[in-house]
Amino acid sequence: MKKNAVRRFMRNIGRWTSIGYFRSLKRRIGTLETVVDAMLDSPVFEPDATTAFNGQSGRQRIFAGIMEKMSFECIVETGTYIGNTTGWMNHLSRLPVHSCEINRRFHLLARRRLEARKDVHLEIGDSVSFLRRLAKARPWPNPVFFYLDAHWYESLPLAEELRWIAGHWNDFVVMVDDFEVPWDDGYGFDDYGFGRSLTIGCFSKQFKELGLIAYSPTLPASQETGARSGCAVLAAEGGAAMRQLDQVALLKRTSS
Repeated sequence: MKKNAVRRFMRNIGRWTSIGYFRSLKRRIGTLETVVDAMLDSPVFEPDATTAFNGQSGRQRIFAGIMEKMSFECIVETGTYIGNTTGWMNHLSRLPVHSCEINRRFHLLARRRLEARKDVHLEIGDSVSFLRRLAKARPWPNPVFFYLDAHWYESLPLAEELRWIAGHWNDFVVMVDDFEVPWDDGYGFDDYGFGRSLTIGCFSKQFKELGLIAYSPTLPASQETGARSGCAVLAAEGGAAMRQLDQVALLKRTSS
């Protein structure tokens, strides 16, 4: 009996001291800190330019410029987080927003903070299942704006997200958060290791296969505020959305 107890203890020691365990523990603690801070500081969503789109004023201007050029039917977001960008997009555009979040605590927090906004619809679950369900249930006939920010926890669903969007919507604009700005390394981007980074190098082939044209910000990172995270804006090649994006001053086509 004692030997079994010792074995169990030694196995647990190995698990507790593993890198993966500490990474998971750090993530859970970070989640709890975020939830508690938001409940103390901002329990009800109020439009705040210091938190929307990572606090990036340039990104906010890009979003506003796109909204001015096109008449969208709604906004679809993957990765609600705690609802700051979700609420801001709804506030600025006056459009319905459909958003999903895989983290239960973040979803519940966002739902509470945004409950007064009746045209914000929040779901819990993974982004690909969410887009698949929307595509099968109601692929809106008018243009849809997609904001993709579900690449957390070392998961990279972007390729599958884009396949569902390009395959089921006729006219759309996609903004991908945390994407490389190829001509300005002052912008950050997500990198999960070889072949798994949000860069033109990793995604240019898929963009071509799906018939997508990519745009990047023209604003220098040195003039951006907040997190200074890069982004990519995508539209179907030759479509009406592409022609409108060509007129957005803060965007430029990306060579692949």
